[in-house]
Amino acid sequence: MDLKGRLSQALKNVLPDGVDAEILWTVPKHVDQGDLSTNVAMLLAKQLKRPPREIATEFLGQVEWADFGIERAEVAGPGFINLFIGPGHYQGVVRDILNHGRDYGSSNEGNGKKVLVEFVSANPTGPLNVVSARAAAIGDSIVRVLRKAGYEGMGEFYVNDAGRQVRRLGLSVLAHARGQEVPEDGYHGEYVREIAEALFPDGTTPPQDADPDEFGHEAAMLNLAKQKEVLASYGVEFDRWFHESELHGSDAPMQTLEKLRELDAVYEKEGAVWFAGTRFGDQEDRVIVTSEGRPTYLLPDIAYHVDKLSRADVIVDLLGPDHHDYVGRMQAALKALGHDGKLEVIIVQQVHLKEGGEKVKMSKRAGKLVTLEELVDDVGRDVARYFFLQRRTSTPLDFDLDLAKEQSDRNPVYYVQYAHTRICGILRQDGCPEPSADADLSPLTASEEIELIKHLEQFGLQCARAAEAYEPQRLVGYLADLATRFHKFYTACHVIGVEPATSLARATLIQAAEIVLAEGLSLLGVSAPERM
Repeated sequence: MDLKGRLSQALKNVLPDGVDAEILWTVPKHVDQGDLSTNVAMLLAKQLKRPPREIATEFLGQVEWADFGIERAEVAGPGFINLFIGPGHYQGVVRDILNHGRDYGSSNEGNGKKVLVEFVSANPTGPLNVVSARAAAIGDSIVRVLRKAGYEGMGEFYVNDAGRQVRRLGLSVLAHARGQEVPEDGYHGEYVREIAEALFPDGTTPPQDADPDEFGHEAAMLNLAKQKEVLASYGVEFDRWFHESELHGSDAPMQTLEKLRELDAVYEKEGAVWFAGTRFGDQEDRVIVTSEGRPTYLLPDIAYHVDKLSRADVIVDLLGPDHHDYVGRMQAALKALGHDGKLEVIIVQQVHLKEGGEKVKMSKRAGKLVTLEELVDDVGRDVARYFFLQRRTSTPLDFDLDLAKEQSDRNPVYYVQYAHTRICGILRQDGCPEPSADADLSPLTASEEIELIKHLEQFGLQCARAAEAYEPQRLVGYLADLATRFHKFYTACHVIGVEPATSLARATLIQAAEIVLAEGLSLLGVSAPERM
């Protein structure tokens, strides 16, 4: 339990019998108002029928504030309780970080809840593009942050290897191999020619009766192998690659249909089977089996989500910007099946690459695209992931290639990594004492030191909030602020060439900052270099 939690518990322990209150702590805007403040006495005034200042004063005398590292406690204004935290508390934070190492900031906030995050899931019909790159960075970081906060986070990629797009890919490959025009609705990229050459080497041509579904599947598996390779180099690993063909092989779609029938959630009309989505919150009813007896895409998708929920308590889907309508129908289907509130959907908005102030145009069908592999080759894995994590997923992202390749403080990932590098450089220098959790940290009283420690202390809370909201981008802002506070400390407080006790205390402090920076960057899938 963090300091706020322990302070809240101390106040709850002195509340009158039968009285309960939510105790919230805020950080005052002005330093003369303390480090933490609560209005709990004002909230209780009506219930206790007493003046809030009287209640607050009574609380002050009932809690041993010094036990929590509080230097001074006072009643202010109409009844605020303001607390001034002493240096001893912050020195204890530094000691705590060194004792825990990279485990610092870990918590059991998730209490082991199983959260399955499905992301990327790009059709295996071509290379991964930059929208998939953004989804990969976000999804992978969500899983990492979930695990940090005590959830059982799992990442999954859904391989669409049973759809019409696979047949179109097969037709495109066969056309290339025969020297024919690729169908208008086929795939025209250079990668299709390369696949054709791999499947039909040395100028061989496909037989006239070649099955486009068969060769489309072979081509898709070649693409999938490449996708796995590229994602691994991007630092993204999945716990499971779930193939749609597995789903059909298990008859899960038909089993799901029967379950919907049992629940009276489907009906027949004009020979087709309709899901009664409007009864469960969707905007309209949807066909799930056509009049020809062929399931639409919706039925296997519902079956897949049911399968995921058999393995997790909550499922999270990261979807592209063209999937807004999909959300309502899937949530309605799961509600009909008794899984209401167990699906979270994150829409990952479009990415616009910019170079020289101009947008780089992309079209997958026409083969004019910037792939994830090309982007990482151009700007590097660390920069690519960090840039994709800077903005909320609901916001389209302008990816500035020129800035991404710039090695200066203007580049946000360089700015944060340089803070880590600078710390490592100081700790390597002759004359720098060996940091120690057992060191005397009482010299750490300067405002720049305390401000840095205050920010380090927030790391666990930021991780927990990021996990709860599925927003790893919160850590991007946190790390940028941490780097700024460290650079201010570095300017004002020398580690080497000062009084030995001060030197040791400051070396221990920057070791704590190094630990948090390295762990924070790792949660984003970004490296923490020791030299740059």
